[in-house]
Amino acid sequence: MARPDWIVNQPLLSAVAWTKFQGRTNALAAALGGQARFFGDGFTGHRLAARPLAYVMKSFQTWNTLSRDNPRTVLVITPPVFAPLVAWLWCLVHRRPLVVDCHTGAFHSPKWVWARPIHRWLLRRVRVVLLHTAELEALAGSWGARALMVPDDLPQAGDAQAVPPAERRRVLIAGSMDSNEPVVEAIEAARLLPDIEFHITGDPELLMAKVRSGAPRNVLFTGFLAYPLFLGEMLAADVVGVFSTDPRIMNRAAFEAVGLGRSLVLSDLPALKERFDGAALFCSNEPDAMAQTLLQGIRDRAEMERRSVALQARLRAQRDEAIARLQSIIDEEGVVMWRHLSAS
Repeated sequence: MARPDWIVNQPLLSAVAWTKFQGRTNALAAALGGQARFFGDGFTGHRLAARPLAYVMKSFQTWNTLSRDNPRTVLVITPPVFAPLVAWLWCLVHRRPLVVDCHTGAFHSPKWVWARPIHRWLLRRVRVVLLHTAELEALAGSWGARALMVPDDLPQAGDAQAVPPAERRRVLIAGSMDSNEPVVEAIEAARLLPDIEFHITGDPELLMAKVRSGAPRNVLFTGFLAYPLFLGEMLAADVVGVFSTDPRIMNRAAFEAVGLGRSLVLSDLPALKERFDGAALFCSNEPDAMAQTLLQGIRDRAEMERRSVALQARLRAQRDEAIARLQSIIDEEGVVMWRHLSAS
């Protein structure tokens, strides 16, 4: 029996994220032959009072976009927890498999701890749950979810937009200005190294005005950068610093720095040490320690870049194995879904 045309012409997958852009989501969609759909805050901005309105708007946008795309499989990012709830309901109505990619904040962030019972209920009802770490894979599995750890992809130099070389030594502090990033401490580390440029990525509007205005002259707030330009900034830096106070975080920027073969400095956190040990320098989130370790990353740049390149093969192999397993799960469910639709 031939498959109906409307099924044959369906896009393989739509990946939904309620944010401006996520490199991981974009790469997952590409690896699975699908397309990424991003829904930013628009005119509501970051204002807390407008957050409910933003979620309502994104819910309608997500439903309408999925209905237009009509994908065979939906992949959705959490947090916020409302995104997978909307996607789950759409998939329930349209009888499609749902994959949920859980970022680490979904489980342990103070902002989303209240949603843990909802995640626990929801994740048992989807096809497969993607996690960043083995710890979270085990946690989701203990809830009865089908869990799979999928590491981030590693971008390559060809993905980057060219950035003029620095006239003096440069540090890139790669982040988004989230509340779990020690941005103030990084600024104070820059104050201790006045002869070195510090480029700090992310939305500076999330910082208090007095913090921005009080930053030393060697600090440049780049603002939100288009992804190729962000990677170009990474390539132009002598060392990349990626800092967090979240002990369970798995920073994507660390994968990006390794993929580009950069000298890398990370916060001294267990999950990061387990994944990047041997290819990065680690320090506490204190200005003096950050300054000294970043300076070491510049001094030992050639050796640290060699270590990043050496780690690439292992990380890519882990990623390829996970993607192959995920594709197998999706293909299996896709066959079952097609048979079910054909028989109905």
